[in-house]
Amino acid sequence: MSVDLLTLSIALNLANLLQSAALTGLALANRDRVGPVWWAAGMGVLAAGLILTTLRDVALLALELHAISNALVGIGMLLLHYGVCRFFGDSGGRRWFWLAGGLIVAANLMLVFTGDAPPLRRILFSVVVALVSMLIAQRLLRELRTDTRPVVLFLAIVFLVNSTFFALRAVASVAESDWLTVSPPWQTATYLVAIATTTLWTFGLILLVNQELVNRQHEAVQQLEQIFAAQPDAVLLSRLTDGVFVKVNHGFTTISGYSADEAIGKDALTLNLWRSPEDRRRWAEIMRREGACSGMEFDFRRRDGTFRTCILSSQVVMIRGVPHAISIVHDISERKRMEEALRRSDARYRLIAENTTDVIWLYDPFKSQFTFFSPSIEKLIGYSAAEALDLPLSAFLKPDSIQHVKTALDYMLHEWEGELTNAPPWTAEIDLIHRDGQIVQAEIVTSFVRDEEGQLMVLGVARDITARKQTEIELRLARQQAEAANRAKSAFLANVSHELRTPLHAVLGFAQLMSRDDNLTATQHEYLAIINRNSEHLLHLINEVLDLAKIESGRYTYTPNPLDVRRLLADLQALFGPQAEAKQLQLIVTCEEQVPPMIVSDEAKIRHILINLLGNAIKFTHGGSVRLRADTDKQQMYFIVEDTGVGISPLEQPYLFRPFFQGKQTANASSDTGVGLGLSISYEFARLIGGDLSVYSAGEGQGARFTLTLPLRTPVTSSFVLPAEPVKRAIQVRADQPVYRMLVADDQPTHALLLISLLRRLGFAVQSVTDGEQALAVWREWQPHMIWLDLRMPQMDGLTVARQIRAICATEPGLLQPVIIALSAHVLGDTAASVLAAGCDEFLAKPFPEHEVVRLIEQHLNVQFEYASVVIREVPETAIHDQGYHPAWCQALRQAVQVAHFQRLQELVGMIEDQRPDDARQLRNWIETFDYEAVRQWLDRLVSSQTVDRVV
Repeated sequence: MSVDLLTLSIALNLANLLQSAALTGLALANRDRVGPVWWAAGMGVLAAGLILTTLRDVALLALELHAISNALVGIGMLLLHYGVCRFFGDSGGRRWFWLAGGLIVAANLMLVFTGDAPPLRRILFSVVVALVSMLIAQRLLRELRTDTRPVVLFLAIVFLVNSTFFALRAVASVAESDWLTVSPPWQTATYLVAIATTTLWTFGLILLVNQELVNRQHEAVQQLEQIFAAQPDAVLLSRLTDGVFVKVNHGFTTISGYSADEAIGKDALTLNLWRSPEDRRRWAEIMRREGACSGMEFDFRRRDGTFRTCILSSQVVMIRGVPHAISIVHDISERKRMEEALRRSDARYRLIAENTTDVIWLYDPFKSQFTFFSPSIEKLIGYSAAEALDLPLSAFLKPDSIQHVKTALDYMLHEWEGELTNAPPWTAEIDLIHRDGQIVQAEIVTSFVRDEEGQLMVLGVARDITARKQTEIELRLARQQAEAANRAKSAFLANVSHELRTPLHAVLGFAQLMSRDDNLTATQHEYLAIINRNSEHLLHLINEVLDLAKIESGRYTYTPNPLDVRRLLADLQALFGPQAEAKQLQLIVTCEEQVPPMIVSDEAKIRHILINLLGNAIKFTHGGSVRLRADTDKQQMYFIVEDTGVGISPLEQPYLFRPFFQGKQTANASSDTGVGLGLSISYEFARLIGGDLSVYSAGEGQGARFTLTLPLRTPVTSSFVLPAEPVKRAIQVRADQPVYRMLVADDQPTHALLLISLLRRLGFAVQSVTDGEQALAVWREWQPHMIWLDLRMPQMDGLTVARQIRAICATEPGLLQPVIIALSAHVLGDTAASVLAAGCDEFLAKPFPEHEVVRLIEQHLNVQFEYASVVIREVPETAIHDQGYHPAWCQALRQAVQVAHFQRLQELVGMIEDQRPDDARQLRNWIETFDYEAVRQWLDRLVSSQTVDRVV
C-alpha cells in the first residue's frame, strides 16, 4: 500500500497542530516555568510554516510565501531552542535568538529576490533545521547529570536524529542527479521523520516537565521531612478520630522523654501527657469548633513525671480523606522561669525604690530634664515624684549647687575622653530646697548609663546628710575639746614627769658618786647596788607613765633588745617577795630548763606587763600562792602568772582588757584598786611587741591565770648583738690634755652639785650659774668649751640661752663656739627635736649615768681619759675546808642572794657540786625557782651548825 505525499503532509500538519495544542496546555498548566511557553510558541510557528509548505505544494503561491514558510520553520526551531535554554535556567540568549532569526529570514528573502532556486531553498531549510536541532541536543546533553537524566537523554537522541537526518537531506539535495527536483523517497522520509521527531520531542518535553514536577515534589517532601525533623519544637501528627499519633519529630522525643517508636500508635491519654484533663477538653473543643488552635498554654507531663510549661498550636489537615491534627508544642519553661525571675527582680526593685530613704533618679542631659524619681523624693524635698518631674532645677536646688552640677556635667559631656558609661562615679554635696523653704544638705552619687534605646542618661542617688553634717560639726568640736584636753594631759604628764625625775636624778647621781668611793665595805657596795637597781626601776616606771601618752596618741614604739630572762625573773622575785610575805602568801617563781638564757624583745614593756600582773595577783589573793612561770615551745615564749585568789566571772572575762573596766573583785577590794587602766595598757603593750595577753578563770573564788605569749627570738637567730662588756669608769683627764672649761647652768642646786662634782673629779675647770641671764654673762666673759644647760631656769630658759649664744657667735666670729648639751627631766613630746632646732648639740635626759657624760665629752671635745679597770670580785678559791664550808664562800653566797645575782649564784654552787652534790642539787633547785629565802635560811642553819661544832 502506498501513501501519497499530500496525505503525509496533511498528517504532519495535523500532528504539529496537536503537538502545539499539547504544549500550549502544558504551558498553561505550568505558568511558573518559562520554558513551556516558548516550546508552545515554537511548535505553533513551526506548524504554521509547515502548513504554508503544504499549501505551496497544492497551489501556486507567491515566492515570498515560500520564503516565509521556510523562515517560520527555522524560527520555530529557534524558539524551541530558546525554550529549552530557559527551562534549564539560562537567562541570556535573547539577543542571539533575534540575530539568528533575522539571518534566517534574510537568507530566505535573499533567495526570493535573487531568483527562485528550489534546491537552494531545500538546502537552506535542511541546514537550518539540522543546526538548530544540533544546538538543542547539545544543550540537553549538558543536563545529563541532573535528576532528569533519562528524559534529557531521550530528547537529546531525538534532536540528534533529527539533526542527522536533515543534514543528510541537505547533502542528498546537492548530490541529486536532477537537483532541481526531490526524489520521492526523500520526500516521504522527510515527512515520516518530521512526524516522528516532532511527536517524540513533544512527548519528551511533556515528560521533562512532568519529571521536573515529580522531582520538585520529591524535593519538597524531603524538605518538609527535614524541617519536620529539625524543628526544635515538638511537632506531631495525630488522627482527630482517635487521637493516635501518626508521626512525631525529634523535638517531641526531647521534650517528652519518649522515643518515636514508643509514641507512634498511642494517644496523649495513653502516654499521660496532659497534666490537666480540662486543658485537653478545651483543646478538643477549639479544634472541633474552629479547626485550629493557636497559643494555648498548658502543662506538659514528661515521661519522668516532671512538668514543662508549653505553648500548643494545632491545625486540622485532611490526609486521604481522614482529618488529622498537626500540632507544634513549644517549651516555654525557661521563659516562664525568666519571666518569674524578672517579676521578682522588678518587685525587689520597686520595693527598694519605693521604700529606700535614698532617692534614685534619672536625668536626660540633652533635654535637661528629669525622667524618673523614686517615691522617696517626697521625704527628701516634700514634693511627690510626679510633682518633682514637672519642676525646674531652680525650684529645689540652690543656685550655687545648680552651677556646681552643671559645670561637672558640661565637663563630662564635652571634655571626657572615652565612653562615658566607663567613667568613674561622680560624688558631690549639694544644697536642696525643701518645699517648706528649709535647706536640706544632700550627697549625690552619679554615673552615666544608657537606656533601652541606647540614649545616654545620668543615673543618680541622693541622700539626706543634714544630720550627718551636724554630727560632723559636733564631732569636730568634740575633737577640738579632746585635743585640748589631751594637750592639757600631756602638759600635766610632762610636769609630773619633770617633778619625779628631778629628785630621782639626784638619788641616782649621788648613788653613782658614792659607789666610786673605795673606802666603802663590800656590804655597803651591795646596798648601793640595790639602791641603783631600784632607782633605775623607778625610772623605768616613770618612763612607762610617759609612754601612756604615746599609746593614746599612737606614737608608742617597739624597741627590741637582748633580755636576760632569769635576771628579769630574779628582779621580780626580789621586788614582790616582801609584798607576798606581808600577806603571808607563797611567791613561787620558776623558769623551765628549755628557756634560753637570752631572748630578744622589749624588756621595759615585758617588765611593765609582769609587774602589773603580779601586783594584781598579790592584791586579789588573800591566801595560798602566786606563781610566775617562764616556759617556751619551738616558736613562742610564755610568761604565766597564776594565783589562788578571788577569781573572775566568765561573764566579765571578755571585757577585762577594756579601758576603765572594773569587775566585781575590784568593787569588793580596797580603795587603792586604781581606775581600771592597768590591764588595758598591758594588753596594748603585748599586742605592740607582737604577742598576746589572755586570761582564764573557772569562776569566782577559783583563782585566775594570765598568759603573756611572745614570739620566741634569741640573739643567735636575730640581728641583735648581746650587750658589750661593762662600761669602764673614767678616772680623770689624761695629763697631756689641755684644761677644758665647763659651765653648768641649772637652777636646782642638787643637780648642779652632782654634775659639778663629777666634772671636777674628772679634772675639768667648772663654773655654775642658776639662771639663763647669768649663763649668758659667764659664757661671754669666761668662754667655756662646753655648756651643760638645763632647760627650765628662771629669768631666761635654756632654749632662749642657746639661741642667743648661737646668734651672738654668728655676728662675732672671734668668740669661742661652745658645745651646748641640753639637760631636762622633761622627756615627753618633741623635746629632743626642739632643743636641737634651738642650736643645742645634744639632749641628755635626767637622770643620766656617768658614762653618758663621759661619752658626750669624748665625742664633742675629743678629750682622752684614763680609765680604771673593771674590778670583778673574785670567787673564793675553795668552798670547803676541814671544818666545813669556807666562811668566804658563805659570805659570797649571802651577798649574791641579797642582790639576786643569778650568774654569781650559779658559779658559787658549781664549786661544791663534786664534794657536796646533794647540797648543790638542793641549792640549784632553789635558785632556779628563785626561792632566795630558802637559800638564806639554809645559810643561817649552816653557819649556826658550824659555829656549834667549833665551840664543841
